[in-house]
Amino acid sequence: MIFYCMNAKGVMLNRHLKRYRISSLRRGQLWGLLVALLLAAFAVRALSLDAQGLWRDEVDALNFATAPWDELLQKFTLHGWNGPLYSLLLRGWIALTGRTAFAMRYFSLLCGLAAIALFYVLGRRLVGREATLGALPLAAFSPYLVWYAQEVKMYTWVPSLVLLALYALERSCERPRWWWWAAVLIATSLAMYSHILAALLIPVEVLWFLLHPRRHRQAWSGGLTVLALLTLPYLPLLRWQVPMIFEVRETGFLAYTLWEMVQVLLVGWSVGVTSWGARVGAIWLGGVAVLGITGLCWRRAWRRAGQFLLWVSLPLLAIWAVSLRGPIFTDRYLIWTAPAVYLAVGAGLAFVGRWRRDVAAALLAGLLMLAGVNLYRQATRPFKPQFQEATSYLQQQRASDELLLFQIPYNHIMVEYYADAPVAPWAEAPYTNWRTPEGGYLRDAGDVDGEMHALTQGYAGVWLVYSEVELWDERQLVKAWLDTHGTLVDEQHFHKVALYHYVLD
Repeated sequence: MIFYCMNAKGVMLNRHLKRYRISSLRRGQLWGLLVALLLAAFAVRALSLDAQGLWRDEVDALNFATAPWDELLQKFTLHGWNGPLYSLLLRGWIALTGRTAFAMRYFSLLCGLAAIALFYVLGRRLVGREATLGALPLAAFSPYLVWYAQEVKMYTWVPSLVLLALYALERSCERPRWWWWAAVLIATSLAMYSHILAALLIPVEVLWFLLHPRRHRQAWSGGLTVLALLTLPYLPLLRWQVPMIFEVRETGFLAYTLWEMVQVLLVGWSVGVTSWGARVGAIWLGGVAVLGITGLCWRRAWRRAGQFLLWVSLPLLAIWAVSLRGPIFTDRYLIWTAPAVYLAVGAGLAFVGRWRRDVAAALLAGLLMLAGVNLYRQATRPFKPQFQEATSYLQQQRASDELLLFQIPYNHIMVEYYADAPVAPWAEAPYTNWRTPEGGYLRDAGDVDGEMHALTQGYAGVWLVYSEVELWDERQLVKAWLDTHGTLVDEQHFHKVALYHYVLD
């Protein structure tokens, strides 16, 4: 009663203090929520970090990182080479932690957590706190982002650099400071030398700058300076990338239409590589993202909507255009555009929540349910080739004088990584997929016969290691030759790896 009897000044002061306490409590709750989400994201990634065996891209990354110094440094200017900076970083990380799958993947895990933190601070500036908090669980528990946080590649390192570059660009546009412009320059340059297609970030940044809704008039000088400086680190890459764009070539990638590329990305970003509930997840995620863009336009935030659309569509359209002359599309190359879709989904949830919070909560819960099922599948089922188990069986059963024949060279790298002892004698099986311009095969069973006789001469037994055979011998001519000239005495099948033991006639 005393407070109600106080004069007007006292009442106003009391109300102000109450508002301050509530505000402080909310900030404390917010920080608690953010820390809890980061810890949960860490747990989801760490607990199943080595649930899947290493696959050929990861062991390739290990071999590139541990190559001699002169060879590693030459990769920075080598025609067609991807990610030399990541190899350099991985080399230092391996020196600190070792070569186990868990240790090497931990670097990707840490980069993935950094990306989630940057996702939040950038999202708050773009779409506000409420929308970003709706999007944050999608990023934290995205099966797609978790999968690549558990892989020895640059696919969490590059998104963290992109998010840092865009956050610094946001700050530079609103309050131009040299350190923010330096962050844009450094993060973008590091991204370009970590993955060649991260160079597509530069046109995104240019258009982002032009569309910025609150760009300070003094930002032009810094923006033009950074753009000029960004061309310098890119020149060594530009020398060979420009001719490659106009070259018709066989790339080894599957050909996709633009619509098929969109579908692949939406499936990946909603349910991940295991793809349980793929159609529902793609429609759900894409639909709510469209609602988010619609909501931004409804609020007359046209420029923000344009920034999101550019972030996603410009790199995709560029890859599609290049792929018309030679396919280069694979979804992981565009992983750094996934945060734009998650933030658009957050904006969509906030837009729906203005009228029906229960509907917004149901939309988010459905997406998280799909994510949870696929996270469980990723952690408990084998999806990558089981070379560890196959190598263990080989070491137990193979005689030391029997030839180990690998259908593709990468398989030798995998077995050598998991083997406790040297795998010699071994050989690479003939490559038979060369084609004529008309589509016919350049090599036939007769060519394979001559090579196989030379490879197997002097050996009584052969172990054929079979994995991803379609990349090397889609007609299976090598196995057909062994079936004809030998007796199959043992056959073992692991996930995406098969072993065939022949005694030659």
